[in-house]
Amino acid sequence: MKIRKLTRRSFLKLAGAGIISLSFTKPSFAGDTAEKNFFETKVGKERLKLIKARQSGHYKDDVISREKFKMAASHENPMIKRFYSEFAHHPLSEVSEALLHTHYKARV
Repeated sequence: MKIRKLTRRSFLKLAGAGIISLSFTKPSFAGDTAEKNFFETKVGKERLKLIKARQSGHYKDDVISREKFKMAASHENPMIKRFYSEFAHHPLSEVSEALLHTHYKARV
Protein backbone atom coordinates (compact mmCIF):
# COMPACT_ATOMS: atom_id res chain seq x y z
CA MET A 1 0.00 0.00 0.00
CA LYS A 2 1.49 3.33 -1.08
CA ILE A 3 1.01 6.25 1.30
CA ARG A 4 0.67 9.58 -0.46
CA LYS A 5 1.90 12.81 1.10
CA LEU A 6 -0.92 15.27 1.70
CA THR A 7 -0.01 18.66 0.23
CA ARG A 8 -1.50 21.98 1.31
CA ARG A 9 -3.45 22.27 -1.94
CA SER A 10 -4.91 18.76 -1.71
CA PHE A 11 -5.78 19.34 1.96
CA LEU A 12 -7.62 22.59 1.12
CA LYS A 13 -9.49 20.92 -1.73
CA LEU A 14 -10.43 17.99 0.49
CA ALA A 15 -11.50 20.26 3.36
CA GLY A 16 -13.49 22.49 1.00
CA ALA A 17 -15.26 19.51 -0.52
CA GLY A 18 -16.00 18.19 2.97
CA ILE A 19 -17.48 21.48 4.14
CA ILE A 20 -19.56 21.85 1.00
CA SER A 21 -20.86 18.30 1.24
CA LEU A 22 -21.99 18.72 4.84
CA SER A 23 -25.64 19.30 5.35
CA PHE A 24 -26.12 22.61 7.15
CA THR A 25 -29.63 22.95 8.40
CA LYS A 26 -31.33 25.82 10.14
CA PRO A 27 -31.59 25.37 13.91
CA SER A 28 -35.03 24.39 15.07
CA PHE A 29 -36.75 26.36 17.79
CA ALA A 30 -39.91 25.46 19.69
CA GLY A 31 -40.48 22.25 17.78
CA ASP A 32 -40.00 23.78 14.33
CA THR A 33 -38.08 21.53 11.99
CA ALA A 34 -35.71 22.71 9.33
CA GLU A 35 -37.08 21.52 6.02
CA LYS A 36 -34.34 22.69 3.68
CA ASN A 37 -30.64 22.09 3.46
CA PHE A 38 -28.79 25.44 3.76
CA PHE A 39 -27.22 25.03 0.30
CA GLU A 40 -30.67 24.55 -1.24
CA THR A 41 -31.73 28.06 -0.22
CA LYS A 42 -31.08 31.12 -2.40
CA VAL A 43 -28.44 32.43 0.02
CA GLY A 44 -26.84 29.00 0.27
CA LYS A 45 -26.57 28.66 -3.51
CA GLU A 46 -24.87 32.07 -3.76
CA ARG A 47 -22.52 31.11 -0.94
CA LEU A 48 -21.65 27.85 -2.69
CA LYS A 49 -20.84 29.71 -5.91
CA LEU A 50 -18.54 32.05 -3.99
CA ILE A 51 -16.80 29.14 -2.24
CA LYS A 52 -16.17 27.37 -5.55
CA ALA A 53 -14.90 30.59 -7.17
CA ARG A 54 -12.53 31.18 -4.26
CA GLN A 55 -11.20 27.62 -4.44
CA SER A 56 -10.64 28.04 -8.17
CA GLY A 57 -8.78 31.30 -7.59
CA HIS A 58 -6.52 29.74 -4.97
CA TYR A 59 -5.74 26.86 -7.30
CA LYS A 60 -4.90 29.25 -10.17
CA ASP A 61 -2.61 31.28 -7.88
CA ASP A 62 -0.79 28.11 -6.87
CA VAL A 63 -0.33 27.08 -10.50
CA ILE A 64 1.02 30.52 -11.42
CA SER A 65 3.49 30.56 -8.53
CA ARG A 66 4.68 27.05 -9.42
CA GLU A 67 5.10 27.76 -13.13
CA LYS A 68 6.23 31.40 -13.19
CA PHE A 69 8.34 31.57 -10.06
CA LYS A 70 9.40 27.89 -9.93
CA MET A 71 8.52 27.51 -6.27
CA ALA A 72 6.21 25.04 -4.62
CA ALA A 73 6.23 26.31 -1.03
CA SER A 74 6.33 29.69 0.69
CA HIS A 75 9.65 28.95 2.40
CA GLU A 76 11.22 28.67 -1.08
CA ASN A 77 10.22 32.26 -1.92
CA PRO A 78 13.38 34.27 -2.71
CA MET A 79 12.01 37.37 -0.96
CA ILE A 80 11.35 35.40 2.23
CA LYS A 81 14.84 33.86 2.08
CA ARG A 82 16.36 37.33 1.66
CA PHE A 83 14.27 38.73 4.54
CA TYR A 84 15.56 36.05 6.91
CA SER A 85 19.17 36.25 5.69
CA GLU A 86 19.38 40.08 5.97
CA PHE A 87 16.98 41.03 8.76
CA ALA A 88 15.38 38.33 10.86
CA HIS A 89 18.16 35.68 10.72
CA HIS A 90 15.78 32.81 11.62
CA PRO A 91 12.05 32.08 11.99
CA LEU A 92 10.48 33.16 15.30
CA SER A 93 13.26 35.67 15.96
CA GLU A 94 12.30 38.92 17.70
CA VAL A 95 12.38 40.81 14.40
CA SER A 96 10.18 38.30 12.57
CA GLU A 97 7.77 38.16 15.53
CA ALA A 98 7.47 41.96 15.52
CA LEU A 99 7.02 42.31 11.75
CA LEU A 100 5.17 39.19 10.64
CA HIS A 101 2.99 37.97 13.48
CA THR A 102 -0.44 39.31 14.37
CA HIS A 103 -1.47 40.06 17.92
CA TYR A 104 -5.13 39.62 18.63
CA LYS A 105 -7.21 41.58 21.10
CA ALA A 106 -10.46 40.43 22.59
CA ARG A 107 -13.33 42.48 21.22
CA VAL A 108 -16.41 42.77 23.36
